[in-house]
Amino acid sequence: MNGCAPTDGTLQPSMDNAASHATSSSCWLREPGPNDIDDIVAWLAQPTISRWLDFGLGRQALPALAVQAMVHSRQHRIRVFGSAGHTVPSGVVAVSDVTHRFATGSFWILRDRLRPICVNMAYNAATYLLHEAFARDRVRCITAWAVDSNVPSQRLLARLGFRLIGLQRDCHFVDGTRVGRLLYDLLPEDLALPRAP
Repeated sequence: MNGCAPTDGTLQPSMDNAASHATSSSCWLREPGPNDIDDIVAWLAQPTISRWLDFGLGRQALPALAVQAMVHSRQHRIRVFGSAGHTVPSGVVAVSDVTHRFATGSFWILRDRLRPICVNMAYNAATYLLHEAFARDRVRCITAWAVDSNVPSQRLLARLGFRLIGLQRDCHFVDGTRVGRLLYDLLPEDLALPRAP
């Protein structure tokens, strides 16, 4: 696993996609390309990743056609992120189910722990995407949930400014065991700012 040098807080676009967005100088964020869709599908097929997710009707993995449709839909704002110096993404961050009439959306993120990382990479990618959803999609409230035993996700949501609003009990399976989901929401004024490492 490769690490990244400390950043001075300057912003850098992705090296391989003109529709990129800036994150810290040691990491990048961009719209998914055709090869990235394969990565996303492969990540969602991994039980160690998919067990934390739910795409409706109990679906925890998605076929390539569904991911491709999501990437090209106005109902989803999806970006991949990675480490500077590497063209391969290390994760995906999204606001899905954007409902323009009610100005809501649902946040989710995953990071491949076997790919290159940078300090604050997932946090900064999430912050930039959430700011983009509030500004460009005019979303007013973004919801998220984390399995009650998934402490790293709970910490990330709290750092981003999400507020704990409840618990949905016995509604998810992890390794054959029923668990609950902690429910969160985020308003624009609660969103944290990106951080330098």
